[in-house]
Amino acid sequence: MATLPRFTWLLVLACCTALPAAEPVSTQPVRTTALVIKQGGTPEKPAVFDGQGMVIDLAIDVTDHAWRKTGDVWTSDGPLLGRTPIVTGQLAGLFLEELPLSIPRDAALAKQHPEHDQQRCYVAPAELKTGQMGYADDGSLYFRWPAHKDPAKTCILLPPKEGTSCIAIVCSHVIVRNITAIHAANDGFNIHGKWVGIRLENVKAFSNADEGISAHDDVEMQVDGAEIAFNGSSAGGVADVDHSVTTYRHCMVHDNLAAAFKFGPARHVVADTLIYNQSRDFSLDKNTQLETARVEWRRE
Repeated sequence: MATLPRFTWLLVLACCTALPAAEPVSTQPVRTTALVIKQGGTPEKPAVFDGQGMVIDLAIDVTDHAWRKTGDVWTSDGPLLGRTPIVTGQLAGLFLEELPLSIPRDAALAKQHPEHDQQRCYVAPAELKTGQMGYADDGSLYFRWPAHKDPAKTCILLPPKEGTSCIAIVCSHVIVRNITAIHAANDGFNIHGKWVGIRLENVKAFSNADEGISAHDDVEMQVDGAEIAFNGSSAGGVADVDHSVTTYRHCMVHDNLAAAFKFGPARHVVADTLIYNQSRDFSLDKNTQLETARVEWRRE
């Protein structure tokens, strides 16, 4: 099968869009393992982790798997790389290069099953919409090709094992800049805990199975200059939840499967930001305090 180079879509996207700050040209090879940032500083002197244009891509190329092809529906030959099925709903389970494939639930079938089995009631192959996938009883993965993707020119990419994020930050008072996070099984940038003084600068989070950026618990974080696109979460391209307090400035958020931003019941700011190719701009929990300034949402 003839395929485009794996990062062709990323290079095209980078040429067509630009972040406010210039991104260093990386001379590093693409990193294929997750990164955990543990070393913080102080409020007066935060630590700095500069990726210098680092790209972390955790995808596994399964283009040449022995797919069973029935029109535009393809099915793996048994469990794909031995993986167990992902429950429906929150995550994407496969990528066609940049495009995440969602896992919808068959709601009618779910009503006939015990509560603990409902999330495994996948939509049958014949009923799938384009860009969706599911699992057969034997664990085989099946999906329907979108019309705008040519199977002869598209890489099929599997995220890593469930729960893996590209970058996890587990410290306070740190500046993380100039990194691109792609094809995580969980988030591009994931922050859990009571960490404060976190700042992301000039980062990109593309095509992660859950969110591009996600802060949890009591995290306090600022993001200045980010592009967040093609992420597969049913929550949003960004999902900052629990009691996290976050600020986003100078961002572009587009082509995520759900809302651009999902915010939990705390204080959040979004300013000087462009949102486009999104079905929804903000998804807010009850009691969320959101301040926006100079946010443009292009609906077409």
